[in-house]
Amino acid sequence: MLTLHNEFRNKLQQITELSSRVNNNDKQKILDMMKEHVQEIQELYSENNDHWAIETADLVVLCYELFIMEDMDIDDVFTKCLPRFDKKLTKLAEEGKST
Repeated sequence: MLTLHNEFRNKLQQITELSSRVNNNDKQKILDMMKEHVQEIQELYSENNDHWAIETADLVVLCYELFIMEDMDIDDVFTKCLPRFDKKLTKLAEEGKST
């Protein structure tokens, strides 16, 4: 499954290389920034501030950055992830529950 357009993938690679230099390859710093973004997204979303969408995109970039830093195949990760989501949601729907 091709999840990223080549131009986007190339830009992510550039961002990851720059981030790695700036953050000294500190993956914990990336994880900490992810936590901060989640909190900010929650606050902005609850305030009906549309900037939550940009912060969510920032979070997605940080997630991709971590995949790249760990030399993970993004397509492979999503090929494994999406069926798991589908299976869990289908089961919850059948049980009449929501998450």
